[in-house]
Amino acid sequence: MKTKRYTYIALALIALTAFGGRATAQSLNDNGIFYHSFNSPWSYSINPALFPTNLSRYSTLPRTNVDLSLPFSYRDLDLHYDSERGATIFNLSDFLNLLYERSLRFSANADVNLLGYGYRLGERFHLGIDIGMRNQSITTVPIELTKILTQGNMNENRHLELGTSMLTHNMSYAYASVGLGYTHPVLPLTIGARVNVLDGIQLASIDKITVDVLTSADTSTLTFVLDYMAHLGGILNIDPKNIGKTQFSFSFPHNFGFTVDLGAKFTLFDKLLISASLLDIGPGMKWNQHVKEIVPQNGPAHIDFDGFDVSRIRDTSYFRAVGDSLLQKLNFTTTEKEYWYAPPSRAYIGASYTLFNMLRVGYLFHGEWSNGWFRPSGSQGIFRFNNTLSLHFNLFDWLELGVANSYTYDGQKPNFFNPGLMVSLNPGKQVQLYAAVDYVSSMNLVDIRSAHVYFGMNIVAPKKDFDE
Repeated sequence: MKTKRYTYIALALIALTAFGGRATAQSLNDNGIFYHSFNSPWSYSINPALFPTNLSRYSTLPRTNVDLSLPFSYRDLDLHYDSERGATIFNLSDFLNLLYERSLRFSANADVNLLGYGYRLGERFHLGIDIGMRNQSITTVPIELTKILTQGNMNENRHLELGTSMLTHNMSYAYASVGLGYTHPVLPLTIGARVNVLDGIQLASIDKITVDVLTSADTSTLTFVLDYMAHLGGILNIDPKNIGKTQFSFSFPHNFGFTVDLGAKFTLFDKLLISASLLDIGPGMKWNQHVKEIVPQNGPAHIDFDGFDVSRIRDTSYFRAVGDSLLQKLNFTTTEKEYWYAPPSRAYIGASYTLFNMLRVGYLFHGEWSNGWFRPSGSQGIFRFNNTLSLHFNLFDWLELGVANSYTYDGQKPNFFNPGLMVSLNPGKQVQLYAAVDYVSSMNLVDIRSAHVYFGMNIVAPKKDFDE
C-alpha cells in the first residue's frame, strides 16, 4: 500500500511539471516558512484555503518580502593581499570556472503588500482582500559565451548551452485580489479561490536566445549565430536602437489583466492537514503601452568576431563603437503589437501534523514557472522548485517561532542545508510583529549567496474574542 501511495505522489509531481511545458529545473530560494504558520495571514496569501484558524479577522499594515540570489559568495571571490606587490589579488580564471559550474544566475524579487484584510463570514465562509505591488527579475549571464571569448573555440563548431533559454526577465506590476473560501459542513474540507486583477507597470524580457559558434577554416574568426525574442512594454518608452531616447510617461492603470489562485485543505483527526494550491494561473496582463516585440529581421543573426584590440581596452569610445556595430549586426526588427504576459505560476503541496495547538511539523513542495503557464508564443521559461521541512512552536497565540530547511537542486548539485527562521510577537493577541529570514544559503555570512527576508505588522482579532 505504501508503494502505491508514493507512486501516486510522484505521478502528481510529474504532472505538475508537465503542465508548465518545457522547462529547466533550478533551485528556488524560498522555504515558504509561513505556509504552516498557526495564525499568520501570510499563509492565506500562499493558499486561499488557509485562512488563519485562530483568527476571525485581520488587517495587514504595509508588509514586505524581498529575496536576492547571487551565483557566488564573498568567499568565492578568493581575494588575498600580496604584501610584496602591495595589491589585492583576484584569480579571474578560477572564478570563471566556478561560475561555469553553477550557472551565472542573478534573481531579485520584492512584494510590498500595501493593504490586506481578512474576515470570517460565519462558520463556513471567509473573505480576503489584498492590494500591493510586485517586482520580479532574473538574469542569467551566458558564462559559456564568456569562456569562448577568453579561451577560443578549439577549432570546433558548438551550440552553446547558456544555462537558460530565457536570458533576462524583469517585470513590475500592481495587483488587487479578492478571495473567498468555503468550509464543508460535514467533511473536514476547505476550498478557496481568489481573483487577482493586475496592472503592468514595466516589462523588459529576453524570452528566448540560442547561440551557435562557428569557427573559420584558418581559426582567425568566430561567427556567432543568434536567434532570439524580446519583449518591452510599460511606462518607459524604450527605443532599442537608441536607448538614450527613452521616455517616461505615467498613466495608471493601463496594462490590465488577471490571474486566478486556487487552494484546498483537508484535515484528518484534527491533527493531520493536507493542503495544495495553484497561484497566478491565467493569461496575466495584456501589455499595450509602449509595447515592442523584438526578433531577428531575416532569420538568425550572424555576427563575426575576430578579437579585441587589447591596447585600447581603456578607450571608452572604442567599446562604444564595438557596441554600436554589434547592434547593427543583430539586424533586429521591432513590432509594436499587444501581447499577454503572466507573472510566475506557482504550485504548493503541503502536509503538517499539529500537537496540542503548540507544535506543528510540516513538509512543503514548492514549484515555480518563471513566466507563467501561458507565456507568449515562442518564448521559453525556467522551472524552479524545492522541498522544505519546518517546525513551528506556538505559545498561547502570544508568540510563534518557526524554523525551516529546504533541499534544493540546481540541475547539477544538490544542497541539503538552506535554513530559515521566523519570529512573531503577538502582544495581547491583537497585534502581530513579525520578521523572518525565510531562506539563507549558508549560516556563515561570507558564504551566503541567497537570502529571503520578510517583515511587517498585522492587527488581528482572535476567534474566541470575536465570537463573544
